[in-house]
Amino acid sequence: MTCGAPVRRLEDGCRNNASGLLLGCHIRQHRWQKLKPLIVRRHVREFCSGLFSDGKATVVTLAGVGSFVSGLVALVPGVVVH
Repeated sequence: MTCGAPVRRLEDGCRNNASGLLLGCHIRQHRWQKLKPLIVRRHVREFCSGLFSDGKATVVTLAGVGSFVSGLVALVPGVVVH
């Protein structure tokens, strides 16, 4: 997957390979540009649109959310669901 961070010369954004949770490339500024939509409320839809774009992306997104929630439950020993 490409980074897609906005750059001046390219309309479709940065073409470097993306990695990590924010899907930013090796350029530090691009990672911050990808984090900014999470902080700015009106850009949340733009950020999340790629997470549910097709069937494969939906499955991967739901698996990631499930793993995150599972990790939080494992870290909090006092939480017991009855």
